[in-house]
Amino acid sequence: MALRIEIEPIGDKIPLMGELLRQHWDEIARNKRLMIVKPDTERYLALDAAGVILALWAYDDDQLVGYSVNLFSNHLHYADLFFAQNDVLFIAKPYRNSPLGLRLIRETEKAAKARGAQMMLWHAKENTPLALILPRLGCGVQDIVFSKEL
Repeated sequence: MALRIEIEPIGDKIPLMGELLRQHWDEIARNKRLMIVKPDTERYLALDAAGVILALWAYDDDQLVGYSVNLFSNHLHYADLFFAQNDVLFIAKPYRNSPLGLRLIRETEKAAKARGAQMMLWHAKENTPLALILPRLGCGVQDIVFSKEL
């Protein structure tokens, strides 16, 4: 097993994410009737071309086993704050007892900082392993997002 993490453009990876995205959705999507897995490939490609996406890919040899996709922006009401916001983060279940997930989080933060981000925003569903890990990595609650089906 040769585990590695690479920073690579998102474009050619979207088709490879298929099965992992389905696993991710199955595990954490709360409103499955409304939230159907269907990546907006054109928008991801446009954001990537604009240089506002940071995508890290976790591999076991040549097999994709995880991902961290993040967006960069200046905050709308803190205009001087340049931040990275995690879009999706996932590690396949067989790799969760390895250090790969923590490595992916740390490498994401390192790469975001290298691109000038002053703050990293992580999204975690309540009562998930990620929600338990992030405070141990020095993260604090910034906002709580509630959802309601309309």
